[in-house]
Amino acid sequence: MNDKGIVFNQNAKKIAFDDEHYENMMLRYDSFMHNVENRSNYYSNIELEKQRAFNIRSKAFKKLDKLLVDFDTNFTNNGGNLLWANDSDEALKMIYDILNQNRVKRIVKTKSTTLEEIDLISYLEMKKIKVTDTNIGDFICGVFNEKPYNFKSSAAHKTTEQVADLYASKFGIKEGCNARQLTAFTKNALRNDTYQPEALVTGANFLVSNTGTIVLTENEGNILKSSTFAPIHIIVAGIDKMISSMDELGVLLPLSSLYDSNNNVSSLYSFVNKPLTNNGVVQKLYVILLNNNRTNILSKDKQRNILSCIQCGACLEVCPIYNTVGGHTYDEYNPGPVGSISLPLLKDIEETSHFCSLCTLCGRCSEVCPVNIPLKDLFIENRKDLIKLDKSLVGEKNFFSVLMKKMTSRKNLDKYGSNFKDMELSYHIKKKWGSKRELPKFAKESFSEYWKNINNNNK
Repeated sequence: MNDKGIVFNQNAKKIAFDDEHYENMMLRYDSFMHNVENRSNYYSNIELEKQRAFNIRSKAFKKLDKLLVDFDTNFTNNGGNLLWANDSDEALKMIYDILNQNRVKRIVKTKSTTLEEIDLISYLEMKKIKVTDTNIGDFICGVFNEKPYNFKSSAAHKTTEQVADLYASKFGIKEGCNARQLTAFTKNALRNDTYQPEALVTGANFLVSNTGTIVLTENEGNILKSSTFAPIHIIVAGIDKMISSMDELGVLLPLSSLYDSNNNVSSLYSFVNKPLTNNGVVQKLYVILLNNNRTNILSKDKQRNILSCIQCGACLEVCPIYNTVGGHTYDEYNPGPVGSISLPLLKDIEETSHFCSLCTLCGRCSEVCPVNIPLKDLFIENRKDLIKLDKSLVGEKNFFSVLMKKMTSRKNLDKYGSNFKDMELSYHIKKKWGSKRELPKFAKESFSEYWKNINNNNK
């Protein structure tokens, strides 16, 4: 197992038996399943709508080269500046060069998995540029000096009481504030940065090829406020965010927030077509299109479907592994099923091999996915690739080779007694089975012996 896999297992063991954490996750799960029941009734045929969304995303990948060129042409004609980044390092350098040329010393950023993917905050802080998160959950995580818990709900692991206690000690507000009061205080603390940004850096939900439009969705309104006043707006988006036309948003946008707890659709959509003009000053608008090994995923006929993800967070809520170990145990910007599938494809699969095992193949994630991504099947495909490449699995390969020889031959299966079989099984899989589960024992009497005995008794 790789080093990160060892650390994951150690951290998982610590939190998996934390009753308070598990109870909190189960409360979220129950609430989510209630939403699934209610929201699915908003469509006369939810499965048909899911298939439409899947088809839209699949078709975009098949003609992605043309869509990218069209978007480049249309966005540039609209007055924007398009940059192409092959990897995270190139994207970060491009962002810093833009900020440095304009003498920017502080920026605001919005919630975005793509910005987490390139680790924007750490890089800019190293360059002495102050970064303020406009998302309330991300702001709370920053106060606790922690990473976001997941890409959907950054502070899902924190209770109102924990946030209230920290705010009281750090900001000097009164103790015991409720959620509404804490939200109001946070919005007020972010107000100056939101309305007077030197530059704004965001991700993007979708890129519309035939109009050169960038689509941003949010619930808090911070993107709309900041982008209105920002003299510089930098958008970092993966090449997989591309769609053909605005018409397709009628299917994708409602599904992206179908299971949200408060609304059946996101509160606010921003459509960025061209640089804004504020008090006679024309905004500098940039889009950085990020590859970062996405073309590696696109080259795979089956696994490319993982790029169809519209980040609704549904798979997280129903995943038994995520609900047991939590978001921080993954130690990645994209925890849960989608991240566990995509990370081995975006990075070296042997270094991220532990993600391939983070699935029970229960299929719940596939059932709730609003764009019909066959997540369970993609886990299996990754495991097939891993078996072909990972030399550390030689022991497992040998074990299953021996197992198949025995299972396909009654003579080989009955060659040794139950005690030897128990010992052999324990030797091969006890470590993988775990210390908290009891390994099953072989019956003292084999089936062939049992069959002979009952036939002899009936004579």
